[in-house]
Amino acid sequence: MDRISWSKFAHYNCVDADLDDAPDLEFPFHPGSKFRAVNTGIDEPACQVNYEDFVRGSDITWTLAHDEVQYVVSGTAEIEYHLPPLMIETGKVVAGPGSVYLLPRGCRVVWRVLSDEPFRHLCITYPNPSYPIPLAASVEKLRKA
Repeated sequence: MDRISWSKFAHYNCVDADLDDAPDLEFPFHPGSKFRAVNTGIDEPACQVNYEDFVRGSDITWTLAHDEVQYVVSGTAEIEYHLPPLMIETGKVVAGPGSVYLLPRGCRVVWRVLSDEPFRHLCITYPNPSYPIPLAASVEKLRKA
């Protein structure tokens, strides 16, 4: 018998130092790419929320196995998307501070960072894909207190 997994309430204040001090990571299948990410501590069955920086350089191509909403904090990026099921419906937008967008499950997306500063955004995924992202330092500090 399947049981419902209930999520717990969780809260995070966006702390820029969490990302500024995070180690550089490389996207799978994109040698030489660079990004930073921290898990906000919102890591529940219903969703995972990560705070991320994508940097100018390599375009990042990804296909999503979940629904994802992103809210842009700073920087700009061109976002090209191809929608399932046949990837015939496509489009491009430029997202900057204050932008919010939905990437539906199965969507193929290409991010091209346009700004010199990182494309900083909150990444909210439904359901939780369990990305192996390290916990933000500010969250670790609170949990130890």
